[in-house]
Amino acid sequence: MMKTKYIIITAIIGLSIMQACDKLEEPYIKDDIIVWNGRKSVIFDFTGQRCGNCPNAHETINGLIDTYGDAIIPIAIHATSYAKPATDDTTQAYYYDFRTDVGDYLGGRDYSFGYYGELYLPTGMVNSYSATDFTTPSLWGANVVEYISLYPEFLITIDGNYNNLDSTINCSVDIITNIANNRQLSLTVFVLEDHILQWQKYYGKDPDDIEGYEHNHVLRVGMNGPFGEPIKENTSNSNIGDIVINKSYSTKIGIDWIIENCLIVAFVYDTDTEEILQAEQFHLND
Repeated sequence: MMKTKYIIITAIIGLSIMQACDKLEEPYIKDDIIVWNGRKSVIFDFTGQRCGNCPNAHETINGLIDTYGDAIIPIAIHATSYAKPATDDTTQAYYYDFRTDVGDYLGGRDYSFGYYGELYLPTGMVNSYSATDFTTPSLWGANVVEYISLYPEFLITIDGNYNNLDSTINCSVDIITNIANNRQLSLTVFVLEDHILQWQKYYGKDPDDIEGYEHNHVLRVGMNGPFGEPIKENTSNSNIGDIVINKSYSTKIGIDWIIENCLIVAFVYDTDTEEILQAEQFHLND
């Protein structure tokens, strides 16, 4: 939730925008220049526990959350050789395995390249799936500012729960048109986990191997794959209030996940341009 000291209330947002987010704040001005109108920004953070420069990217994300609060939805994707555990001995450092099928596909596993080819960590993208939009963390703030004052073309609602009997996360996702358009659309649904305490290499610290480092926004599984699935494959007009899709998903949790720290993230993107148009998150402990 946004820190009060960063918020000056300036107007009352339309009811449709308010319904887009579970905890949406009213629009605000930060330093007299930033106005948020409900458009959320997904930050893909390609990272690794053995990447000593990656904590600097994590700090960048923390700073953006401090400034923009609920407008920021980070996704930490552990990939490349920097995500490879050093051992399978649980008494030793870097034994934990953060890797996922989605991370392996997109970013590569060990020394094999993924969909995006060779990545130099830390790196990532803001509101995009396109390889041409990879940037260093130092540019993520400027990327967010490009979107922060835009009105979202779509509203997303997520309802989710955890079934303890079969260890399954279930959710339903609604996509509703907020600004008329004729886009072709796809939807991606991920499960993330916060507050994972494990090892992390952190250059500049002494020692630089940090035990009990807090890993947040960690991608656990793609409920419908690395790129989701098409939900509108034609260019017919979608008008305000139209329900683009209502769809349900489920997935088994891993044996080491803490369900109270898990959240569901859903985002809709333009299939052609690969621009992420809106995102939402649902914490399973709510």
